[in-house]
Amino acid sequence: MKKTWKILRGGLLFFLIAILTINIYIISAQAFFNKELPKVAGFAQIIVISGSMQPTIQVGDLLIIHEKETYQEKDIVTYRSNGRLVTHRILEIDGAYALAQGDANNVTDDPVPLENIEGKTVLRIPMAGSFILFLKTPVGMLLMVLSVIAIYMLFELPVIIRGRDSKNDGSENDFKKL
Repeated sequence: MKKTWKILRGGLLFFLIAILTINIYIISAQAFFNKELPKVAGFAQIIVISGSMQPTIQVGDLLIIHEKETYQEKDIVTYRSNGRLVTHRILEIDGAYALAQGDANNVTDDPVPLENIEGKTVLRIPMAGSFILFLKTPVGMLLMVLSVIAIYMLFELPVIIRGRDSKNDGSENDFKKL
């Protein structure tokens, strides 16, 4: 049981440190290097804020995109258009341009230069984007800090209790000595 507990604690600690490291990179890339879409090993995260891809992709979903050498018809891609990021489906590729359209839209977008495509959607996590946006609010930040403290206490409280118990073993007369 103790070994399992240690492995679980070590795994969780490694996971949290990895997430923290990636987030520090993303935040610093956005703040100091003016990168709107920082990437780690070609991967980036996008939070969906419009319904143009419904029902396939919902508002509030978190998308993980990945840079590719080539893209194909029916790929859902994120590209730059007029200074903003757009996530739509490729309908057709014509030379150096892609014709894209949102699943919920009636008209196609202007032709997109292939070099403007940031990446293909490789993972969709429903409503995770809404959760991330909530964590950026003051209440969300407070809940996050309290959650970290609670998780720490959950893992450390048994160690603290065992430490106290081992100190008190065989010393029942400690109070009489005082």
